[in-house]
Amino acid sequence: MKTLTILVAEDDLLTRMTLERSVVQWGYQLLSASDGVTTRELLRTHKIDVCLLGWNLPKLSGIEICRWLRTRSTSQAPYVVLITGNEQPSDIQTGYEAGANDYVTRPCDLKYLRRRIATVAEKVNRQELRLEKTEAASSEPRSVAGLSPLDIYLSDLRLMRRKT
Repeated sequence: MKTLTILVAEDDLLTRMTLERSVVQWGYQLLSASDGVTTRELLRTHKIDVCLLGWNLPKLSGIEICRWLRTRSTSQAPYVVLITGNEQPSDIQTGYEAGANDYVTRPCDLKYLRRRIATVAEKVNRQELRLEKTEAASSEPRSVAGLSPLDIYLSDLRLMRRKT
């Protein structure tokens, strides 16, 4: 089973430290950045599965990073959770249009965020298992598809049904 690599990209020190501590406690690999330029460089040089991305990063905003990510190969793009204090419907729409997969307002509900990340991890691991089986049957490797918010919602529903 693959351990996800999560990039915490947040300019607010307290929020970043809280997210970093949580990601490590939840058992994921952690990368961290406090500005947009560093975030983009980490995204270029590392295989990142989930990016917890602050909206108001200095030097390059979270929205600009989302747009940049979506111009790259979709099979390599991380699942992006935009984190912001902006709660207006127009801001949420802007975030999704820029390419965010999910949207969390500050202060973050860590239980909710953990569940979202766990659902992404489950989906990635299932896809990797399918990929391994496919590659074993075929000599031609295939890429793992991206996750949509609908995929994650449906995975959550399946998990809730299993628990009842």
